[in-house]
Amino acid sequence: MSDLNLIGPNSTPETEDLSVKSPLMGSVKLSDVVNRSMVLRSMNGIASWMKAASESTDMRGKMHRMAVYDYCGNVNWMYPNSNTAESISAWLDLSEALNRPAYIQKAIEYAIALIDDNKGLYSGPEKDAHGMMWYWTDAGVYSSLYSMRVPAQFIRLYKYTGDERLLNALGPLGETLLTNQLSNGLVGSGWSPTNGWCESGSRIGSRFVYVVATYATLYQHSQDNRYREAYERAIGALLKMQRADGSFYQHYDLSNLEMSVTDCSTKCMFFAYILNAIAEAYAVFEDERLLNCARRLGNFITRLYYCRGALPYCIGDKLLVSDQPEANMSMYECANGLLWLYGKVPDERFKDIGLRLWITAWLNQAEVTENPDLNGAILVGSDPMVKKKDKAIPSNRMHLAYDPSRAAKCVLWGMVNHTSSCKRLLDSKSILNEKSEHSTGTLLARG
Repeated sequence: MSDLNLIGPNSTPETEDLSVKSPLMGSVKLSDVVNRSMVLRSMNGIASWMKAASESTDMRGKMHRMAVYDYCGNVNWMYPNSNTAESISAWLDLSEALNRPAYIQKAIEYAIALIDDNKGLYSGPEKDAHGMMWYWTDAGVYSSLYSMRVPAQFIRLYKYTGDERLLNALGPLGETLLTNQLSNGLVGSGWSPTNGWCESGSRIGSRFVYVVATYATLYQHSQDNRYREAYERAIGALLKMQRADGSFYQHYDLSNLEMSVTDCSTKCMFFAYILNAIAEAYAVFEDERLLNCARRLGNFITRLYYCRGALPYCIGDKLLVSDQPEANMSMYECANGLLWLYGKVPDERFKDIGLRLWITAWLNQAEVTENPDLNGAILVGSDPMVKKKDKAIPSNRMHLAYDPSRAAKCVLWGMVNHTSSCKRLLDSKSILNEKSEHSTGTLLARG
């Protein structure tokens, strides 16, 4: 039986070799189902929804972060000032894939709004926060996590436009991330005009390892060795935070990067941030430490998926009350990271789970062309076990609790990650079986 094991009889999850095809998987069935037509159809839906998310606000260059739908298809748009820098990349991906140059202008408007609006990238009197990106409209917090994801998107857009404002914004942002790098290698979670960097509190989220990618990107752009040194400190944090099984806790104590005493859960939603960061940093340094970290995380995800038949939003014995409304939600955002990982490590399981997550999003994507606010939305329902009467749910999460009139929600960050995975599928020469273009795949085409 040992030749059927995913790892050898003397291996451990920390040392397993995932550089060869998994003997248990054989061929990946979804490679014969998912095809370019399906991917392009999905991207058309994404473009439709993102246009609606833009047109639903009267602020130029802004988009709502979330749409909540009732059973009649009516929509409640939420958080027009919550910024997601990857929206720039999503517009560019849609423009390239669908041959629609007008979407480049959407990306430009979004980026310039971030630069010009103080509820974009901070440029006020407090110089130690310059470049921090506004996030929570209800709390007045500038988030370092959202700032970390700006440089790669601005640099990509600059190659289209030559607009120097994009590059000029990177200097203050980078200096802030250098100045405020913690001794543990990461950056505090947030800054506010009221509390300064004390807004970070006493713990840090695992998704803040994204700064590994930011330092790598800024080093590649500037060749400033300070970013190279900061990257080394940050990758030390990344590797320390990874658990023996390859996963990451949701929160860590700032002082020692051990599990936070206030939260021992594992938030699988955050794995998408981590994989995206590793992919961005690896494009700069091709650091084997990054690839090994991604392999171990990918191995955890595949084992969890094969056990559950889905990738849950959050797992653990003691979930935070704020996570309970979404804890059992099936995630799809890691598809992009796993498909990237398969391109580096030809383990069939990574392709298999990447495609399963992709098709989860595709199957839950609405096609209602007569309702532009709904068309293209990737829909996620609510847990009927989590009631609004639970007063322990924070007020800014109460809209996620079960409401009999509420049908589903759609979130911008999920949409931009699905866009990335779509573009990765289109660009890949080793994932889709193009022979199926006019056979099996078309049988599943909707409409």
